[in-house]
Amino acid sequence: MDSPTQIETIAARWQGAFDNRRQVAANVARGGPAAPELTRELRTMAVERLVAPQLGEVVVYFQEFRASAPSLAHRQRVVVLRVDPERGAVRAEQLFFRGGPTYDRPPLAADLVQALEPEAFDRHPGCDLFFEAEPAFDRFRARMDPGACRYHHPVDGEVCAEFEMLLHPDQLWYRDRSLRLADGSVRGEIDGFSWLLFDRVEGGDGPGAAGPLPALARQQGVWRGTWRRFDAEGGLLETFPSTITIRVVRQDGRWRYHQINLYGPENAPARRIEAHGEIHSGRVWFSSDRYEGWAMDLPGEESASGGLLVMRARDPADPDVHEIISCSPDGHRRWRVSQLLRQGRLIGRTVIDEERVTGQGQSPDR
Repeated sequence: MDSPTQIETIAARWQGAFDNRRQVAANVARGGPAAPELTRELRTMAVERLVAPQLGEVVVYFQEFRASAPSLAHRQRVVVLRVDPERGAVRAEQLFFRGGPTYDRPPLAADLVQALEPEAFDRHPGCDLFFEAEPAFDRFRARMDPGACRYHHPVDGEVCAEFEMLLHPDQLWYRDRSLRLADGSVRGEIDGFSWLLFDRVEGGDGPGAAGPLPALARQQGVWRGTWRRFDAEGGLLETFPSTITIRVVRQDGRWRYHQINLYGPENAPARRIEAHGEIHSGRVWFSSDRYEGWAMDLPGEESASGGLLVMRARDPADPDVHEIISCSPDGHRRWRVSQLLRQGRLIGRTVIDEERVTGQGQSPDR
């Protein structure tokens, strides 16, 4: 195929949501001692095509998250695809965000990124990728020129990065490491420089796609249940009913999240908490008047089985909340256990047992 067709094919294959869940499950099932060559850490990746003519004609943006640090984008890049006339190949120019670290950056929505001007990025031509087609395997291979991606590290001195990627219609593979040029030793590597294998996940194609909805978002509907609050020593403080309504809607090309909590003693006015958020990169990101937080599926588990939720209090007087959510296989019951922490000290726990009474975010009166 000609170069413009190759560019469009590469861009289409690169877009979407990916995870290495299948690779992690296989390595866990294999058993034996942990080894860096056998990754057991869940990673998710979201790749979107940007409309950013100030940067280039074909621009993609990706964020990759690790289960060990889910609130940070471990890798966050903008890539401009174009034909390199001298080489007659497709060049992927990597744009690095200026300011802050190169890795483990706060997540950034695509609509904000595509409005950035070229001055917001650093360019390192030696770190660009060059694609070559491998028709026999129905894939593209992209890699840096050997020894070209060099930079100065404040501790390790001159460093050289190595990166290679395989792009299939339904899979994305890559490996990445950096070497100290002084002695050739490895400064940093992704899981022993073995290949990370990402599968495209259902519902993940196209710009702005969120990939498969996390377990919390799939629990749309109205849930009624009982809350039990305990002190740090396990003493029961109070028991009261609750009603929680979860709605997820597609709006302006993005998944929006809305939750309403009504709870409190039956003989008193119900307390109401309302949270709004957005779903991207395999997580629900939300905020309310008192909290902001995120929710993700339990790493290495079937996504329907439950999730992890973390809420950070806006007021230091309020506790942070760490919560595990477990769901029944039929999706009609769930059980939640929360730990409340203030300044690193446990101050209480909450246990919630719930049953779904309506689905798809309907009101309890319908």
